[in-house]
Amino acid sequence: MSSQSICCKLCFKTFTTYQKLLIHERNRHLYNKTIPHFYSLPQPSSEQMFYYINSFIVLIKKKLGFSRHAVGKKRFSIDTFPENVFVYLFKNEEKFKYSPARHKYQCSFEGSVGAARLKEIFHYDHWSFRQDPFTNTKGYVLLENYENTYQVKFSWSQMTLLENNREFMLGRMTCNFITDSGEFQENNEEQILTSNNKQKIPEKPVEGKFHYILPRPPLNIINQHSK
Repeated sequence: MSSQSICCKLCFKTFTTYQKLLIHERNRHLYNKTIPHFYSLPQPSSEQMFYYINSFIVLIKKKLGFSRHAVGKKRFSIDTFPENVFVYLFKNEEKFKYSPARHKYQCSFEGSVGAARLKEIFHYDHWSFRQDPFTNTKGYVLLENYENTYQVKFSWSQMTLLENNREFMLGRMTCNFITDSGEFQENNEEQILTSNNKQKIPEKPVEGKFHYILPRPPLNIINQHSK
C-alpha cells in the first residue's frame, strides 16, 4: 500500500515523507515570510498586545543580574502564548520567518540596530537593563560590544498532546539572549566597564539612575503616536 503524500503549503510540491518535506523547505523556503493561514489569525487588541509585551519586559529583567554569575546565555518561555499575538508583533520585521511544515515562527534582532528596534516594539527604552542604585552596577542584555554583535531570538511553536483520544494544543513562545554586567559611568549611562574590572561600591546610593520596569504612557496616547 502506498504511503500518503505530504504537500508543501508554499509551492504545493508533494513528498512521500515528512523528513523530505523538511529538507525541501530548508533548501527552498528557508527565509519564508508567507503565512498561508494568515487570514484566520484575528488582529489582537491593544490591551492584549501590551499584556504580552509587558510579560517580555518583566521576564527579560528577571534574568538580569549584577555579578559574574549572572553573565551568559539566558532563556525563558511562555506557554499558552497566542499565535496571533506573536505574528502581529513580528511579521513586518526583517528577520521574521515562518516554517509551515513545523508550524514554527522565528524572529531575531541583532546589535545596536536590533536594540533600537525592540525599544520601538516594546514602547519602552529601558527594556534591556537593570541598575543597582547602591553599587553603581548594571545588568543588561548584550547586543553589541567592541568585538562582536549578538542576537535576541524569539520563536513560537505549537505543542500537541494526544491522550485518551483527545488532542490538546498550545503555543509556546521562547526567547534566547545573552546577558552581561558591569559598572556604568556617572556622566554617560551608555559607557559600561566590563565585569572583569573591580567594582567600587559608592558610599551613597546613586540617585536618579534607577529605572522602574514599566513606566509607560496610557494606551490611548501610545496609539495616537503610532498612527
